[in-house]
Amino acid sequence: MRRCFGLLALAVALTSAASANTVDFDNLPEQGYQYYYPGGANQIVLDDVQRTTVQPIKQIDIGYFSTSGDAANVTLYVFSANSDGTVGSLLYSDTINNVIAGQLLLLSFGTPNIAAGVQDLWIGIAASRANAGMLLSPNPNPTVGSSADRFAWDQNANGVIDANEQNFFFGGNPVANFAIRTFVPEPASMLALGAGLAGLVGLRRRKQ
Repeated sequence: MRRCFGLLALAVALTSAASANTVDFDNLPEQGYQYYYPGGANQIVLDDVQRTTVQPIKQIDIGYFSTSGDAANVTLYVFSANSDGTVGSLLYSDTINNVIAGQLLLLSFGTPNIAAGVQDLWIGIAASRANAGMLLSPNPNPTVGSSADRFAWDQNANGVIDANEQNFFFGGNPVANFAIRTFVPEPASMLALGAGLAGLVGLRRRKQ
């Protein structure tokens, strides 16, 4: 019985380790940013993202900066993409409260296994104060995944991306996307779990 529990614990541990290290979209530079786009108080700014997998998303990291003197509440938004590439339905949102101002920060949003089966997304944030927003990366292309470098901007702050608020290119600048990283489980995690379960079955049969 102890062996059974040991194998199961090992499988769970391997699953956790594998899911923590897999990236299916990465445009987060090691250093340096072009600038940030503030958008405006409570105005959602999104960028299009094409992931390399359709696995459920565990975490999204977004570079953030504020020149406001006060802390802000920052809300993550994840939308699906329509067949024509425009912003689709809202899949998930989450808020980090009282984010300090005046510093370059990496905000990490844990996501409860969202967007399973969805490869093309729109991802971005809105801050509760003006002069606060997402960092833009100097990378000419994402290192993992891809993007058409299109933007959507909820200029009237009504929480909806209207038809006239999509497909902004901002005059060809920035040359890259927002600093976004998504973490998903990799196949090794499923193999580890399967091996653990197979071991349990084998031990039970040998005992019988």
